[in-house]
Amino acid sequence: MIDSTLAAFLEEGLGIHLGTRNDRLEPNGARVIAVKVDDQTGCLSLYVPETAAERVLPDLQTNGQAAVAFARPIDDRACQVKGTFLDVRAARSDERPLVEAQWDRFLINLERIGVARAGAANWVTWPVVVITLQATHVFNQTPGVDTNVPIA
Repeated sequence: MIDSTLAAFLEEGLGIHLGTRNDRLEPNGARVIAVKVDDQTGCLSLYVPETAAERVLPDLQTNGQAAVAFARPIDDRACQVKGTFLDVRAARSDERPLVEAQWDRFLINLERIGVARAGAANWVTWPVVVITLQATHVFNQTPGVDTNVPIA
């Protein structure tokens, strides 16, 4: 479902937001610091600060539905991945370099559009949990004629 080109985009250092909903259809969400795509299964490993994960985990554990929005600040290229919750675990220390590198690339993208790195200095980026989703649908969200068109 997620080919290598799309996976490279998702992992390049983007603004990433995980959206969920509760049983009353009330929305909830959390910032995602980094993502890793499993090229064999199409599963997404979402690296979410522990404090933010507390808000979305009850929704995921209850209904298993999620939407992840990815957006590149420099050109607004964006997509949405819908998926089903599979698992959550604490991130391992050997995953921290991946998380920090992807977060740094996101901050570089923000700097390119005039947002100072200092603006994100207090954002929590560790410790994180890894929320695993199985991708079920992928939609283009880039502004233009193909917005909302399925891409996988």
